[in-house]
Amino acid sequence: MTDKTTNGLEEALTRQLRTTRERLGAMLGRQGEALSPWVLRRTLRELQNVADPAVSDVEGGRRAAGVAGWYAQATPEQRRDCWLLMSEQFPPDPSAIQAAHDAYDAARGTDEEARAEVRLRKAFASPRTRLLQRFAAFPEGVRFLVDLRAELLPHLRHEKRLLALDAELEDLFSSWFDVGFLELQRISWHSPASLVEKLIKYEAVHDIRSWADAKNRLDEDRRCYGFFHPRLPGEPLIFVEVALLKDMAGSITPLLDEEAAAADLDKATAAIFYSISNTQTGLRGVSFGDSLIKRVVETLRAEFPSSRCSPRCRPSPACAAGWASTPTICCRPCPRGRARRWRASCSRPS
Repeated sequence: MTDKTTNGLEEALTRQLRTTRERLGAMLGRQGEALSPWVLRRTLRELQNVADPAVSDVEGGRRAAGVAGWYAQATPEQRRDCWLLMSEQFPPDPSAIQAAHDAYDAARGTDEEARAEVRLRKAFASPRTRLLQRFAAFPEGVRFLVDLRAELLPHLRHEKRLLALDAELEDLFSSWFDVGFLELQRISWHSPASLVEKLIKYEAVHDIRSWADAKNRLDEDRRCYGFFHPRLPGEPLIFVEVALLKDMAGSITPLLDEEAAAADLDKATAAIFYSISNTQTGLRGVSFGDSLIKRVVETLRAEFPSSRCSPRCRPSPACAAGWASTPTICCRPCPRGRARRWRASCSRPS
């Protein structure tokens, strides 16, 4: 959305005083309310049909796809009303939580404590969780939810009623995008052009200025790896760029020099992780970086079996001096021992 559209939404949010409960019971809408009470009630029924526990996940996913189709055509203000319905109308049952909590307190120290804990955990599960899981059930559903959260995030500052929906999405994403479900893939100049274009688009540390610049970063003396999720095919969630050099570089400049000759991999003794970029705003709060770096270090160790990367990390003067604001790892040879060995040294942003 444009800044003008975002500012307009923020003004509307400021004017929005009635809760969705109040609007659902009203006959007439007010200025600044995108959906009339009648349309709001219809939209709520459709969301309730998606979350209906009496239907299968497959049917729930089919219904969710229908709502997603409406959402794609909705205005930003109408989408905001949909967010509010999701956030306000699908909370956990307070009375069920209280009853389960009382039962758990009574059961502590007895044989029934574990059973009571299970009931308490289930009581905290909200219908909103099932609603969002149903959206994830249709083929483009995960992409839909990630994009929805990316659009929602800028409005949290002005509309606190959306916090519950945002927290639910973040919790689900933390589970769905656990590193155990991610695939590490190398990205090279021979990868599909659409994937290279995404690297150019998402690079967040050192802008890729041209296709020649992209080719330089994917040359034979470079490595680029990304985490991918099977429900977002061809879309890197995060990627890291690595330069393989004979010696440690004193600055970032030679690494970005498009005219520089490729380094001889047989003589390379340093692997500089000079850029790491998250690509999905909707996955904010889901951590990938540490796991990606560890996996890439292991991959480099396998590619260069005569070398050894130590998992121990310590500050690197070159990294700290040259890229204090850039998350960087440098692998360099240990000074001791006759065999070529590698040690990982990390420099984090201050």
